Amino acid sequence: MKPFFFLIFILYALNSCGPKNIEFDIISFSAKTPKYYPDSIGHQSWMKKNEYVSHKDIKVELGQSRYGGPIIDLPKGMEYPKGLYYAGQIDLAEFSIYDKSNLLPKKGQLIFFTNHYMTQGKVIYSDVPNSSLVRHIVQQDINFWDGILIEKIKADKENWQDRFTGLLSEWNYVAGTNQSKIFGIFTHCQLHQEENEAYTFSDRVVLFQAGENGFNNEGVFSILIKKEDLKNRNFDNCEFFWGQT
Repeated sequence: MKPFFFLIFILYALNSCGPKNIEFDIISFSAKTPKYYPDSIGHQSWMKKNEYVSHKDIKVELGQSRYGGPIIDLPKGMEYPKGLYYAGQIDLAEFSIYDKSNLLPKKGQLIFFTNHYMTQGKVIYSDVPNSSLVRHIVQQDINFWDGILIEKIKADKENWQDRFTGLLSEWNYVAGTNQSKIFGIFTHCQLHQEENEAYTFSDRVVLFQAGENGFNNEGVFSILIKKEDLKNRNFDNCEFFWGQT
């Protein structure tokens, strides 16, 4: 066998033993501009006028899906969890219509809180109308200090094979980081292929992922939940991850 054809044969063999062409249904979403900051800190010199506005100068509906920021809508009687940052919330009525797995609740809110390192936190499921939520304004320092509204929610797909590049199908550590979604492939650029694979093909699903498509500058924030817990509306055992790029 000539060297060139031998090389092609080896590459083919390696690729055929590699990852399978597995497709995942996801719910993808994007970031809406401008971002909004707590009015109490004032407009900073580095903030471009068309990219940042005060929270008092942007319209945010009660229960509107968003990521971080000082505007927080909570169920009546619920107190802000001490020692945690508000990471955002999603309006399930907006998201569930794109849920092909039928796992998400049809209506209500999922409200996310996390610690400083984004490795622990709390997920609250509130099955109340948006109109009955109570608005709180909380200035957060460092993490999640600015708010970003969520838009362009849609049913989408992603493929496990897309996490690999090159003729040898090498694992791409940053593949998928520019994606915000529910469900699909677990994305953590600081973990090896085997670790990402173990989470992706386990009994857990991605409950929420905010990536670098307008939500985070250098990293991915993810929340995982066991599929059975999601079916039973049990959000007490969620896992929180921050993958720094």
